[in-house]
Amino acid sequence: MLKELDVVILTNDLPEHDLKKGSQGAIVHCYEDEQAFEVEFLSETGEFIALLTLDRNHIQPEREMIKHRVVELIDAFPVELLAEVRDFAEFLQYQRQNFVGAKHSGR
Repeated sequence: MLKELDVVILTNDLPEHDLKKGSQGAIVHCYEDEQAFEVEFLSETGEFIALLTLDRNHIQPEREMIKHRVVELIDAFPVELLAEVRDFAEFLQYQRQNFVGAKHSGR
């Protein structure tokens, strides 16, 4: 479910707005049917590029794009590296849990 302020990625080029597939934008408004969204695009320096109404099929949540790319990379790894990837992911999860726990306990 997409919501306002979610970062999204374009799934196709929009040459009329100088935006390429993979460009990041932020949802600034969700229509009730959740099939269209107002998405604002800024340059890397923070300058306004465009505010567009886009269909759901023109955008993808940034998280999904990252997950898809990670799976692509993992699928290309030799089997002996998979345990290392798992161990690293578990380490990151452990670190995050400790950081969140320390933050909530005031440490």
